Amino acid sequence: MMEFEEIAMRILLVLAITMIVIVMIAITSSFVFGWGTQHGDNKPTEKGCKQADTLKEYARLVDDMKCKGEPELKEFMQQYGHTMNTDQKKCIEHRADLGNELYEDEIMKCYKKHD
Repeated sequence: MMEFEEIAMRILLVLAITMIVIVMIAITSSFVFGWGTQHGDNKPTEKGCKQADTLKEYARLVDDMKCKGEPELKEFMQQYGHTMNTDQKKCIEHRADLGNELYEDEIMKCYKKHD
């Protein structure tokens, strides 16, 4: 009977250590990568979007909930087109063609999908 209790305690110890390691990895990774951790004041504005110089910065502002708006494709491509790779450009143009509007979540998807 003592063997069973010993084995059960060891299993519980291993499970507890595993859970602690998983929690530590999750906490550390959110701080290391930074995405989704700084959600600002939850009052995104079009003005907040103007702070970005690159598509990456624009996507980051959207993720941090500091940027909101439906930019016109032509204006958006003039401002950020030079910072995009070919796949990102095609994705954004395709998204704009689907609904004649370009929403910030679509921009973010194109950035993340083709980065």
